[in-house]
Amino acid sequence: MGKDTEGRALPAKPAKISFCTTCKNRLWQLSQTIPSNLAAIEADGYSEMVLVNYNSQDGLDSWIRQFQSRIEAGTLRYVHERSDPHFHMSKAKNLAHFAATGDYVVNLDGDNFIGDTIKTWRRFWQDNPDTIIHGFCGNGSDGTCGRVGMTKHHFLALGGYDEDMFPMGYDDWDLIHRAEAYGLDFIGLAQKGIAAIRNDHAERIRYSGTGLPQKTMGKLNIARSQESIRIGRLVANRERIGRPVLINFSTELQL
Repeated sequence: MGKDTEGRALPAKPAKISFCTTCKNRLWQLSQTIPSNLAAIEADGYSEMVLVNYNSQDGLDSWIRQFQSRIEAGTLRYVHERSDPHFHMSKAKNLAHFAATGDYVVNLDGDNFIGDTIKTWRRFWQDNPDTIIHGFCGNGSDGTCGRVGMTKHHFLALGGYDEDMFPMGYDDWDLIHRAEAYGLDFIGLAQKGIAAIRNDHAERIRYSGTGLPQKTMGKLNIARSQESIRIGRLVANRERIGRPVLINFSTELQL
């Protein structure tokens, strides 16, 4: 903790929260959620959005340039994956989380709105830092099943989302269950207001490249997750090799 010019202790800055969003060809949704979400992040003053363009072909790379001032201010961190023809949920989410600069990382699906959750989550984490928060309301219909947050330290310790899963289904619950087995507490925090834009199953799996329905991928991923817990395989992606990305239109990195 620093001190002011008269030697008095300054209050600690609030923990920084990184909202990690991914997108492949869903600009029609981001165009509705990003302005609102960036406004919430700017109003908070201690948060950022990390947006992964997962090789989108819908004009996202051009559209996002209107937010260059947010990129320069550090409110928005833009990550461009330019090679994968298909969308893989765990791989895309890991890129966003690994690129985050916050103390806490929160997965925020591209069709989700942050709403008024930031201060609530930060206050809870202030007293309960070793807790994984799930924003899902639990009724199966609000579209926020992917709203999962924890310290970045714990996320990295767990190896992130399991990239050996099929591209879609149960990846968030697998992370939650591994985190619980690792020793983190768990809580669900509901969100007021409109939480997300509704999607159908066809939209969710459109770019997965497997030819499998979401239900089938989900069942296969559940089986893998259960096996991971059974044998104590809590850390994912031990042999993972970094993927080349472009950060903020200018910096080449391996994430």
